[in-house]
Amino acid sequence: MNQPIQPLRIALVGYGKMGREVERIALDRGMEITARIDIDSPSASTDEVRKADVAVHFAIPATVQMHVEELARLRKPIVVGTTGWTKQAQAIQSIVESEGIGLVYASNFSVGVNIMYRLLREAGSLFDRFAEYDVSVHEVHHKDKLDAPSGTALSIADVLLNTIKRKRGVLSGSPEGKIRPEELQVTSGRYGAVVGIHRVTFDSMADSIEIVHTAKNRTGFALGAVVAAEWVKDKKGMFTFEDVLADLFKQPR
Repeated sequence: MNQPIQPLRIALVGYGKMGREVERIALDRGMEITARIDIDSPSASTDEVRKADVAVHFAIPATVQMHVEELARLRKPIVVGTTGWTKQAQAIQSIVESEGIGLVYASNFSVGVNIMYRLLREAGSLFDRFAEYDVSVHEVHHKDKLDAPSGTALSIADVLLNTIKRKRGVLSGSPEGKIRPEELQVTSGRYGAVVGIHRVTFDSMADSIEIVHTAKNRTGFALGAVVAAEWVKDKKGMFTFEDVLADLFKQPR
C-alpha cells in the first residue's frame, strides 16, 4: 500500500511582506508552514524550525550569515531571497559545504527576470559585434528598499559585462563628467511603492532597443522561492535560481 506523500514543510525566516507572500503561495500549493520568524529575529533555532524540511529567508542582510549558520547546524536546506549580503558569500559557501546542506540564492527569484537574463545573454552577444550601440541599465524600486543598485541590476550588469567585451566595469549612479566608453552605467530610482522595474537600453545614432521587466506585485518572487524550496530539499551545495530553472527546463513537460 502506497504511503501518502508528505507535503513540503517550510520555515519562514523573515515574516514581512515577502514572507507573507511566500506563505500564501506555499499554502496554495498544499505545503505546510512550521515556523514564522520575525524579519529581524536574532535567532532561527526554534523547535518549529526543526520541524521544517526547508527554510526560506526573506529578512535583512545583517542576519543572513548568522541564520545560515544556525540552519546549517540543523541540517536544513535554505532558500535565500534576501539581498545585500554578497560580501559574506565566501563564508556562507564554506558553511554550506562543511555542513553538507543545499542553499539556493538569487538577487531575484522572479521566473520572468531569470528568463530576461537569458534574453540579455543573447542580446549582449549580438550587440557585442556592433560598437555603434552603447548599453545602460536603469532600475526603480519603492522608497523603502535598502540597497542601490538593486541586486537584480547588478546581476544584469554581470550578464552584460560577460557578453559585451568593450564594457569592463560598472559605473553606479551619475558620472562626474564624461563617461568612459568601457564603463557600463547602472542607475537607480527610489520612490513611491514601485515593486520593481529593470530596463536595459541598447542605443545608437540609428535606433534604440529596450528590454524591460516590470514586476506587478510580489507574487512572481514568492513563486520562484517556493519552486526553489521544492527543488533544493534533497540537494547539497550552493546554487543559484538559474541553476534551478536550468534543471527544470531539462525535464520533460
